[in-house]
Amino acid sequence: MTINEWDDHAGDWDGNEDVRIYAQRAFDSWEQKVAPLYVSLSESRVLDFGCGTGLLTEKLAPRCGQIVANDTSQEMIVELKSKLAVLGTDNVVASNAAINAESIKAIPELLDNFDLIVASSVCSFLPDYEATLRDLSSLMRPGACFIQWDWMEDMPKERIRHAFSASGLIEHDIDHAFTMKANGESMPVVMGIGRMQS
Repeated sequence: MTINEWDDHAGDWDGNEDVRIYAQRAFDSWEQKVAPLYVSLSESRVLDFGCGTGLLTEKLAPRCGQIVANDTSQEMIVELKSKLAVLGTDNVVASNAAINAESIKAIPELLDNFDLIVASSVCSFLPDYEATLRDLSSLMRPGACFIQWDWMEDMPKERIRHAFSASGLIEHDIDHAFTMKANGESMPVVMGIGRMQS
């Protein structure tokens, strides 16, 4: 086992059809519900928190200004950097670090605040979701949005609502975004959208 459990999945992550479908559906819901909230997306500064190999980052990059794609898995970031080199994408900075109260002051990519933070299938895996959300909200500009997608079974709406409130985020929308199918079962995904007060 490598240092980060997600390192073991990096090499074949993009080859998983369910992972690709999830990223596409997350992007589609973002485009429908979040993109219209921004007057000038092309100038926005975005943090893709827990980006993995960057499947969502790739979709956001043509629409947004600068993206910091962050993950604690070194191997996921290696895969992302390889893809960025091939694609010639120049508005994405890959960052391999944990985000917490201490590291926020030490990671150069985090010194400027963000207009948008996305977290796709990440928050339910965090050791302390509420504390991490407080740290992430400290990186947001006034009026900025935080968006998360998680399995509804693991992340009930009331938990998101409580964490948003405790982090100073105003609830914009918390609702079912899409459903994935696996082994004959339906797995609903919740999308939580919180905004920092302007």
